[in-house]
Amino acid sequence: MFKFEMILVSIVLFFGQTLCDKFTEELLVTPLQSGHLNTYFKFTTLYPADLRHSAEWTHYDLFPRPLGELLGVYQVQELSLSLTQGQWRYGSWGYPVESSPPGAMILARFLPSVTDVDKNWEGLTNALAGLLCASLNKLDKTQGVQPIHSFQPAGITGRNLTSETSHLRYGLLPKENVCTENLTPWKKLLPCKAKRGLAILLNSGVIQKHSSYQSLILKIRPVCHTPDCDSVSTELSQSISLVFDPAVYNGQADNTDWNLKHLFGIGVGTACPMAETSQIFVDISSGSFQLTPAPDREVMTGAGTNVRTYGVYDVKSFSPDGRIKNLSARHSKPHIYGIVHSPVLTASRHLTGAGQERGGIRASIKNMGREPITVVYLDVVPWFLRLYLHTLKISVDNEPLKPIHTHYIPGVDRARPYHLELVLKLPARSTTTISIQFEHSMLRWVEYPPDANHGFYVGSATITARIPDNRNATLLAPEDSTLSYAIWGNPPSVNTVVHIFTEILLVSLPTPDFSMPYNVICLACTVAALAFGPIHNITTKTLVLVQPGQEEKGILGKVFDKIKALKGKKTPVVTEEVQEIAEDATDQTEESDDQEEEENNEVED
Repeated sequence: MFKFEMILVSIVLFFGQTLCDKFTEELLVTPLQSGHLNTYFKFTTLYPADLRHSAEWTHYDLFPRPLGELLGVYQVQELSLSLTQGQWRYGSWGYPVESSPPGAMILARFLPSVTDVDKNWEGLTNALAGLLCASLNKLDKTQGVQPIHSFQPAGITGRNLTSETSHLRYGLLPKENVCTENLTPWKKLLPCKAKRGLAILLNSGVIQKHSSYQSLILKIRPVCHTPDCDSVSTELSQSISLVFDPAVYNGQADNTDWNLKHLFGIGVGTACPMAETSQIFVDISSGSFQLTPAPDREVMTGAGTNVRTYGVYDVKSFSPDGRIKNLSARHSKPHIYGIVHSPVLTASRHLTGAGQERGGIRASIKNMGREPITVVYLDVVPWFLRLYLHTLKISVDNEPLKPIHTHYIPGVDRARPYHLELVLKLPARSTTTISIQFEHSMLRWVEYPPDANHGFYVGSATITARIPDNRNATLLAPEDSTLSYAIWGNPPSVNTVVHIFTEILLVSLPTPDFSMPYNVICLACTVAALAFGPIHNITTKTLVLVQPGQEEKGILGKVFDKIKALKGKKTPVVTEEVQEIAEDATDQTEESDDQEEEENNEVED
């Protein structure tokens, strides 16, 4: 009987560990060569449920229920969403852990059972707009495209999971900014919200004040639950990347010392009770600063010349008494601004031409490596910039370059954007230039935004490539996207595919004089108001012949009559008083005359 109970307890513990949700929270602090500081938060929730049956999910533990219901209703296989403010500087900062374009970006892959992908795409964007308080509902079917080569499945594929591009949609909103209304609902999706763990560092007021780059990312994908991949789990990854300039708040250009209280307004407290692991990684490969307190241990990762060293802190033991503790770094020497080693692949894009009739887009891709690199260039241009495919020119150091594959879908006014996708092989140590001409369109007056003279934004172009090494990059493993697994888990392989997003463009379209309609409306309203009175009187009143003196007086006449009446009432009173005074004076005069006559008579006698 005792052995049976032990076996039963072991079975319960085994299934309890394998069928329960797992949550990890991690923070990676990386000093950049330019003197900036990159802080990358990553919160990963592993839900032991098959994404293919998301419509049947009823029990939720750590996985947020709003997201689960959203996945079930719209049959989503993979989802990648980002809200970014600022431009990542690839030339001086290297590659981020997860790239994202300025503004808003949604990449969604739907299950093969979905028949109307465009309908589910519109429903998904509307639901995400309400969930994250963003204008993602503008990404309807007129804004989304279907990339062919740029985005491959991030999760596993197999039965009832598709890798076909017909179920993939991609859309950009370059003008969408990140604010407190986006960060707050994003933090509410975490198991501990912003009450415990590393999420308490994400104070919106301090972040908006000090950081020059902010990127909120949310990703969902199916992963293998066991090494044999006989069952499927759902991985939710929430990450935020922030770039600070320590020299700004230190007040000295050569002082790049930093501490968490200055960056986030608060230190590190207790770990989230729901977290299986809670760790902080600090890149100490340069060895130019000293950490206080010292890390629990140091870990080396990489191979060859790309070995990197990380100081590791376990948040659960970092503050055992639950008090807020600070983590600081002090450099031994002042920072010297010099030449920054550029990564292997960089890209930039700008507008060409002058005037408001025609223009062009010119993109430059630099391959600084010693070997050729195959890249995919994706550009989504709004329908109001009419691209001309015959003007497409691709050159390498002023020599024509023939693309391996060209995928072009022309846009339709108010229905579909222009979609250009090129597969190119870039020679070693070369600069490739891509240029194409377009024509400005005339919009309807209701299609202009309130700030029409500000211009219209064009989303970033995307360059997808597989980099040869991990120099200037932190690469994650495809089977497990946590930082701890990538740093000391000895993954058999890492995902070397990177996405580089160029700058957004600001185009000035022909804009009408919106003051002219205002003037016309004012003039028309004035004329209508002046003409309304006489016309109304003529059409509603009848003319009647009135004898002289009997005509009806107007308002002014009635007012004058009342004034005269009041004056008339006061006038008699004054006259009677004057008459009484005059009579009294007459009587007194007569009496005095009589007295004088009597006196004269007496004198004569």
